[in-house]
Amino acid sequence: MTCLRCAGLMVREQYDNLEFDSAGYEVSGWRCLNCGAIVDPVIATHRQTARKSQPDHVLKQRLKDLVMIA
Repeated sequence: MTCLRCAGLMVREQYDNLEFDSAGYEVSGWRCLNCGAIVDPVIATHRQTARKSQPDHVLKQRLKDLVMIA
């Protein structure tokens, strides 16, 4: 799997879920070896929801602005 942020290598990791005093409960996720970005099921769901809520023309304009800056 490659990182969406930097195209680096993502490795699978286990993270402790500290929510609601759930000692011993782990969540599986991915971490980028280059930039340290972390993606778990909750983060992935939020990203999909955010992408669907924005019109395509807004995303295209943001991409165009990023390319013009670089």
